[in-house]
Amino acid sequence: MKRITTFLSLMFLLSFIVPSINATETRLVWTFFWEGIDVEIYAPYQAYPNQTMTLRVRVEATEDLQNVTIRFRIYGSKSEGYLSWFYSFYAFYNVDLSAGIVEDQYFNVSIPGDVDPGLIYTQMSCSWKVWRESSWQSESNDGLFRVTYLRNNPYEKLQVAYNQLVTNYNSLLSSYNQLLADHNSLQTSYNNLQKSYSDLQANYSALLTNYDKLLRDYNNLQTSYDSLNFTYYSLLSNYTSLQSSFNELKSKYEFAGEMVSSLNLMYVFIEMTIVFMATTIYFARARIYSALRKPRPRQQT
Repeated sequence: MKRITTFLSLMFLLSFIVPSINATETRLVWTFFWEGIDVEIYAPYQAYPNQTMTLRVRVEATEDLQNVTIRFRIYGSKSEGYLSWFYSFYAFYNVDLSAGIVEDQYFNVSIPGDVDPGLIYTQMSCSWKVWRESSWQSESNDGLFRVTYLRNNPYEKLQVAYNQLVTNYNSLLSSYNQLLADHNSLQTSYNNLQKSYSDLQANYSALLTNYDKLLRDYNNLQTSYDSLNFTYYSLLSNYTSLQSSFNELKSKYEFAGEMVSSLNLMYVFIEMTIVFMATTIYFARARIYSALRKPRPRQQT
């Protein structure tokens, strides 16, 4: 029993690498032909816990047989190999078979839901009596063989979900890579735009400085212009007033033009006479002053 438990535990660990096979397919799992009896046992390739497994037992009597008994002992594991599952039933029990008779029967075996996924094994014992040398001779045969492979339904569902997640992951990864490429392209464009913005900002600052300077110059010139404009209009007003007064005086005293000219000539003559007299007096005084300062000659003794 310990050897069987150890072997079942090993089969449980190897159960995850068994390839996927259609559960409805069956195959010949064990057969023997001996002393007038031919036995064939068929079982499905795989099954699921909490379902029913169908075993086919075909027995052919090639001679007259008595007390044919075939018993099945099915073994599995529970709690990941720490416990064992056992199921037993008789396919034939003390059945007499005449020569040429074929018994082909099907037996349903319910598999509990807590049986571990993995390989299920069966120990079969067969006993019968056959006529030999004027008496019924007892015969028997035992066999230990694999029956089926129990699949892990929750694991398979997780595997399907995992495959779907892998597909979604690959799709998202492809989308991420595309978005990353777009991001890198946009980042490059942003960096170029940022550099252009910085250059334009520097140019804007320089232009703003020049603008402020020109604005100050403009304001100063505007102030000067306003002052000059005010002076111009003041002078223009004075000029207009003087021009008006001049025109009035011109029209009023136009008849005295010749007398004014004679008076002007007389004033010029008097001024020239005064200048001539002042010049004569100046040079006369200069000669007198020079003569007074001239040294006298010494007298000889």
